[in-house]
Amino acid sequence: MAAKKERRKRDPDATRVAILEAAKTILAQDGAEGLSVSSVAKLAGVNRGTAYQHFQVKEDLIRATLDWVSHQLLEAVFEGGDLDGEPPENLLQPDLAHLPEVINGMADFNLRLAEYAIENPDIGRIWLYDVLARENPREDVFYKRFAQALQTLSDSDASLDDMDVEVLAVLMLTGYFLWPVWVRAHARSKKARKEMAARFAAEVLRLSMHGVLRADSHALMQAYLKSNLGKKS
Repeated sequence: MAAKKERRKRDPDATRVAILEAAKTILAQDGAEGLSVSSVAKLAGVNRGTAYQHFQVKEDLIRATLDWVSHQLLEAVFEGGDLDGEPPENLLQPDLAHLPEVINGMADFNLRLAEYAIENPDIGRIWLYDVLARENPREDVFYKRFAQALQTLSDSDASLDDMDVEVLAVLMLTGYFLWPVWVRAHARSKKARKEMAARFAAEVLRLSMHGVLRADSHALMQAYLKSNLGKKS
């Protein structure tokens, strides 16, 4: 009696991730027009039948990939929190009594997002594509959390009274995800990329001093920029 071949254990979750990673790559390079379930299956190293078990039509695969990218951003930038969970500690309850902590928290957040966007340009391109294609971009989970963080700041006594959260969120996010295009053209090493990430984060912080935070914060912000980034406001 012939010995039965041991079947390789299937891991549906790992297979799904591999398919989504492949779809992310194709979507970033060729857009939705260049993506098909079969091309994604080939890049992911799975057979077409398996890919179709997970995603029966191209549109389902694209939607799942776009949602997955937004959640990747959420995890990376907001330190593992989801929309219904607690925001990061450095974004909690900003107020005038804790301005040094508020400024340090803003600086850390700016740098974290700038570095992630620069090191993962495909993520930014896909996220922008998704926002442009959505009927209501406010429904994106990453945008929601980002706007939520700005709203928390806006509701505090540390911010100016006339802050427009939605406009500021759009301005900041488009900047974060377009800046990597300039970085790619000029930075030839990881050190250079980190320096350009720091430049962008510092400029966002400087603009916050003049358009977001109250005048009480200016001296602290100037001291932070000078000591941490060698930048004059």
